[in-house]
Amino acid sequence: MKKTCKILAILMVLGGILISPAISQEGWTRADLQSIYMEHLRQEGYLPSIDDDGDIHFKVSGDNYFIIINDDDLQFFQVYTGFHLGDITPEDALNAANISNRRSKVAKVAISSDGKIASITAELLLENPIGFIPVFSRALSLMRNAERNFMAQITETKPVIIDDLNNDTEMGIGIGRR
Repeated sequence: MKKTCKILAILMVLGGILISPAISQEGWTRADLQSIYMEHLRQEGYLPSIDDDGDIHFKVSGDNYFIIINDDDLQFFQVYTGFHLGDITPEDALNAANISNRRSKVAKVAISSDGKIASITAELLLENPIGFIPVFSRALSLMRNAERNFMAQITETKPVIIDDLNNDTEMGIGIGRR
């Protein structure tokens, strides 16, 4: 009897551990996440909106950012920004992205398959969707750091002129934001 109770207790604990991710996602919908993200962004002083894909769009210092909502994995939290690379060669861009990714925490730089666009993302796995709140501002800061690392490598290679994707803003070195 004693041995059976111990085995049963172990099985219950193990079962709880194995199904806890499913429980934490259960009940959350895209609309719930949109509401949570929009409310937090408003509280932080941003002016968020929902784009055509159902993702959250907001601006940081005039640059476009998006919180991407993945319906298939609600524990996955992603913030995205991107820009055109202009005259930068795909080889130089890939090299700069690799160096930035080695030097940067959490954020990563990726180059589109045609070599014309760089994207910067911060990606996190969260047990609960509201878990983004305490790390959100740091994730944005780490994305900016990854961008600085990328641009530092590019400018070591040659001066750059980069086209703006939507003519919203241009930074001092001509980087085009999306």
